[in-house]
Amino acid sequence: MKTEVPLNTDVRASADPGSASTLLADYLRTQRETILDGQITVETHHDPDSVPAMVIASRRARSALSAHRHTVHAEPEVRRLIEELRWFGISVGAAHELRTQSARLHAAVDVLRPRYNRGPVRARISEYFGERTRLAWIAARDLLASPRFPALIEDLMAEERLLRGGVVAGIDDVDNAVVLSALLDRVRSRMRAVDSAGEEDARDAAIHALRKAIRRTRYYLESVHDLAPSRTAQARDGLRVVQDLLGEHQDAVVAKHHLIQITREAENAGESTFTYGLLLQREIDRTTRYSAELPSAYWRSLRDARVMAEVHAKD
Repeated sequence: MKTEVPLNTDVRASADPGSASTLLADYLRTQRETILDGQITVETHHDPDSVPAMVIASRRARSALSAHRHTVHAEPEVRRLIEELRWFGISVGAAHELRTQSARLHAAVDVLRPRYNRGPVRARISEYFGERTRLAWIAARDLLASPRFPALIEDLMAEERLLRGGVVAGIDDVDNAVVLSALLDRVRSRMRAVDSAGEEDARDAAIHALRKAIRRTRYYLESVHDLAPSRTAQARDGLRVVQDLLGEHQDAVVAKHHLIQITREAENAGESTFTYGLLLQREIDRTTRYSAELPSAYWRSLRDARVMAEVHAKD
């Protein structure tokens, strides 16, 4: 049964269009509309590949809100909304992520020479991802038809109204340079954690944490784009470069974990695990390569964001 989403979704009326509160409200509205458009697409096409835009929109809204640390600490409802957006993105995006990983591993098998392809590898990969994807897709569709989805939309609308009314603590009280500097401090701290990480799993986790910090910074810059369009765009585009690199790294990390589990299932079935070991090593090699490329990409990408923070601090 389809759950009706509120029809009164226009909360644009506002004073002081240049304030940080209004800019954030505009940004949240854009993400809310993207999520609603995605819901319609999912209902029309019944396809897990219809949800990526919804997932990214939920991340954008969550990151932009989370960037305002004073508000997050002071406003329980903002913290709850951030957690709901996190839950929504993970839950709705699970089936698409599984399909993406399945396509990745099938493509890796396709380019192997025949002598390296031992056992029912393609069938094993299809079996592994098939049922998991089916269940995740059922859960996503149930979520979109549940009362929790329109409640999330209502919460976003309510937050937009409060922002436009200028009553959300910590948004207009804190200068943009302070927010951006705090975000960059978080990024630098995460990069130091990457540099000091030792074994493989710790380094993978540290790089993923860095990715989330950079993503938050980038989406915050998107939300305040109108404050300084040219400088913001330049800084945001620089962050996108390193975020893309870190995304490739995370895709390889996730593939490693799937391959380890597929290998266990093949072992339990008495099948050859040679091919899975070969595929796993290739993913390990990718994470090593991306990790080696990170320092130079990081410093290039952060340059414009650091300059922007310094310029704003002087204004």
